[in-house]
This record gives sequence, structure tokens and C-alpha cells, in this order.
Amino acid sequence: MIYFDNASTTAMRPEAVSAMADAQANLYANASSPHSFALKAEKAVRQARQIIAQRAGVEPEELYFSPNGTLADCTAVYGALASCRSGRIITTAFEHPAVLQCFKKLENKFDVIYIRPGKDGLIHAQDVREALTPDTRLVSIMQVNNETGAISPLAQIADEIKRSGCGALMHTDAIQGFLKEPFAYKTVDMASFSAHKTHGPKGLGALYVRRGLKLRPVYDGGGQEDGLFSGTTNVPAIVAWAESCRLADPEAERESVSQISRRLRRGITDLGGRVISPPEASPYITNAVFEKYLADNIVNYMSERGIYISRGSACSSKKPSHVFKALGMEQYGKHALRISLSSTNTERQAKVFLDTLGQALAELAH
Repeated sequence: MIYFDNASTTAMRPEAVSAMADAQANLYANASSPHSFALKAEKAVRQARQIIAQRAGVEPEELYFSPNGTLADCTAVYGALASCRSGRIITTAFEHPAVLQCFKKLENKFDVIYIRPGKDGLIHAQDVREALTPDTRLVSIMQVNNETGAISPLAQIADEIKRSGCGALMHTDAIQGFLKEPFAYKTVDMASFSAHKTHGPKGLGALYVRRGLKLRPVYDGGGQEDGLFSGTTNVPAIVAWAESCRLADPEAERESVSQISRRLRRGITDLGGRVISPPEASPYITNAVFEKYLADNIVNYMSERGIYISRGSACSSKKPSHVFKALGMEQYGKHALRISLSSTNTERQAKVFLDTLGQALAELAH
């Protein structure tokens, strides 16, 4: 099996699986209970929070565990704007639906600006600067686009917001960037993460909230996570994610993935494909188009041979790609393939993939 669909989800590290099973068996007490058994679970969560926060470059008390990355995104947007009655809010036209749909629902209350990527497929700080107004309340721009791998210049954008004096908060959906693209998340006010994109379990996310910033929760409950994400603490998942984060070697893993990505780009071009991902994109995601072929046919051909890729975001695979529409390339959306990597992939796998892709193109042409 060759798994090149890591932007959809990653395999859990074996050590994380073991840590999760151990916590499930031995730390099953409710971490919010007052007795000593529960305190052991609470201590494990506290230690896990420290590990994950350290990896994100933030303080443990600034990191809140959520049921998933989507809720972290929604809480950042709705929670930050809860006390605002009007003003401008800014995002990108190719944002993940978890953020994009929030902004669309706010169009009746706020002046919503959707920044389109340039011809190079990237979001530019200058475009954000030109969109800023004195009444801008929030800017939410993803760190890495989940379909093309385009990396946004978050540090420059944060600087433009600060220099403008508008006082807008800045959020980033860092779900495809955490532990893959180097960035100091303290640079922004809020950042969303998801465990299953970084070899952790599904059903767990996190939201970094800058110290001193208070968000209104989007739902009520028992008050866990300082009231931001109520619900029984998912101790096993948190412990497992921390173990995965602890074992990560982002710099070495990125170099390994970069070598594979370069090989894939060359091979795709040699086969007559067009690489849509910008040259400066994250090496973890490569989006390519073969104009004479439907992506679904290629995906199915590869799948039958134990090679797994996708035709775009798993969250919206049944719909036309809004990312390609934002890029002004809507006509290519049904031809696009997304090949996404992790540190578990190898150059040997890339060779097999390209050989099989060549066979697919030859056979599907008839």
C-alpha cells in the first residue's frame, strides 16, 4: 500500500496508539472529578498540554483542547466577534470551509472581504494591507492551503495589521501547517490545530488563544477548558497526540518530504501534467492537473492498485473546488489530483506512484 492522502488524515504513530491504549485502560477516570484517581488523569492532560504547547511555541495556558479542528476554527471566528456589532472582517477566497462558512454566515452583520490569491497562487500581505480599514475587527488567513499547499505570509500580514493601528485580531487555520511549516504562533492572536493531521487521533483539536484575549464559547456546558470547549476531557486522545508531537522531528521530516516532493513534481511534469501548487508551496501537498483526464478515473485506477490519493479536500470532495474557482482555474477542478505526503513516505513509493500513474494515463487514454 502507498498512502499519499495525508492532507486528509495521517496514520497514528505506533507509539501514539500505545499511549492511547494505555491511557484508555489506566487513566479512564473523568479528569474533572475531585478524587485522586481523577487527579492522575488531570496530571496526564497537563503534561500533554505542555508538550503540545511547546511544539506550537505558545504557553500551556494559551492552548485549549477542542473536539476537532473545525470547532476550533468556528470558536475563533464567532468567539472573537461575539461582542462586535459591525465592522469589516477579512479572510481568503480559498480558505477551508470551516472558516469560509463562518464568514459567509456573518455577511448580514459585517463587511466581509474575501481576498483572492494572486496569479502565483499565493496570498500577499500587500493585498491584506489594502483591505484593512479602521473598523476591521478580524483577519483569518490559513497558514497552508489544504488543496494547493500555498503558504501564506502570516508574519508579514500580522505586521501589516499592527502597523495599520486598526486593532484587528488575527487568526490562522494552522491545521495543515502545524509541525510541517516553521512558524511562531505567538505572532498571531489565535491558531487552530487538529491532531489527526499530525499522526495523532481523530476527534481532537486545539485552539491557541493569546494570553489576555477572551473569547465567548459557541456552546455551553460543564465549563471544561476554561469554559471554551465544554465536555468530558478526552484524556486518551490528548495523551496520544502529545506522544506524537513529542516524537516529531519537523526539520528532518520536512527535508525528507521535500526530496520526495521534488521528485513528484519532476515526474508529473514529465508525464505531461501541470503542477498547480506554487513553487514555494508546502512540500507536503502537491496539486497537479492532467487536462485530458478526469481526476476520478485516475484516483480509482490508482486505488485499485493500492495507491491512495485524492482529487481535493476530503471535506468537500463531492462539490466543485472553491479553491480552483478562487484561483481562476475552475475549468481544471475536475482534472485535479492532490498528492499529500507525510514523514512515513519514501522515494521508492514516489517511483512506484509515478510508474503507476504513467500506466494509468496510457490505459485511460484509450
